[in-house]
Amino acid sequence: MQNGERYPRSVRPYERDLLLWVLPEERVGYREYRSCVQQWDVVARGRRGEGNFIIAQEGEVADNESPLPQVLAYGVVETTAGALVVSVRERLGNQMEFEIQSIRGTVDPRSFEEVRRWTFSTWLPQQPCPICGQQAREVPMRTEGGQLIVLAICPRDRRLWVYDDAEGVNHPMPITNFYNELMLHKNIRTPEIALHPQRLFDDLDSYSDLDFTQAFQTYNQIRTKVPFEGAIVVRAQRRGLLSRLKSLLGIAR
Repeated sequence: MQNGERYPRSVRPYERDLLLWVLPEERVGYREYRSCVQQWDVVARGRRGEGNFIIAQEGEVADNESPLPQVLAYGVVETTAGALVVSVRERLGNQMEFEIQSIRGTVDPRSFEEVRRWTFSTWLPQQPCPICGQQAREVPMRTEGGQLIVLAICPRDRRLWVYDDAEGVNHPMPITNFYNELMLHKNIRTPEIALHPQRLFDDLDSYSDLDFTQAFQTYNQIRTKVPFEGAIVVRAQRRGLLSRLKSLLGIAR
């Protein structure tokens, strides 16, 4: 028993509904996770507070000591009482962790008056950002095996995610580590730039698709978001407008 709740317990109907929503059935890469939600039980609380739980196979002992796996699926339900975040982390052996938590206001996840909802999980290249409805900057990449990977950057909402065409999965990406790789690739050491990851969105047009491709390759080798064989085929790609203007005017960053 933890905090007055007995484990294992079944996944509650409202939990199942929200989790399956961010794990769309039509996308191959989410199907395994849908099966886990439908077949496994909640065996323990996670380490991230209220609404954070671990589901696992029968007889599995919850692992709350290993580093947290990366977020696989993410969505937000906006309600009249605030906003509810729903996230699913990558499997850790025979267990999987999820969170259903209020991020603004106090929302009862069992009953709420919904205003709208959005998730990265259903996004496809050339579609608008699921949060704001505006077009994101897209950086298409191809592997040697022909796999399409698209890095999407929304400057308005200051979000990054990467689409894997082979699995149909959109992986949310934290900005800091990716920005560090971009700074290393560009050899930018000026503290006012290199130490402020949020500048990525303000300076978005300063970087070419090639810059982002090379930074993503290095990032993905260290913190794998999209598994693939071989390498990304790197070609000279379009440069951002601001970058081209700086080159023409002889202005160095």
